Amino acid sequence: MPKSKLRGGAKAHKTRVTHRNNTLRGIRKKVQAEYQEMFEKQMEAMKAQYQNENGEITELNAEVVGEVNDINVTDSEVIIPEVV
Repeated sequence: MPKSKLRGGAKAHKTRVTHRNNTLRGIRKKVQAEYQEMFEKQMEAMKAQYQNENGEITELNAEVVGEVNDINVTDSEVIIPEVV
């Protein structure tokens, strides 16, 4: 292969590949950050819409507020099956 076809040899090739990979890595990070931001905005909008429609809190760690139905065994009927 003639020298003009080498385009600078192995060192130049390594430099070009490194530059290309860094550029792609930067683009991927930027796109991922934009996607994450868009996703979080969409989730906030959906949570707000759900709260407006149902009036409920959607947090998983939220405490239960309101009536708690405690079942007492003495208050309920005990059914004993009859053996025939």
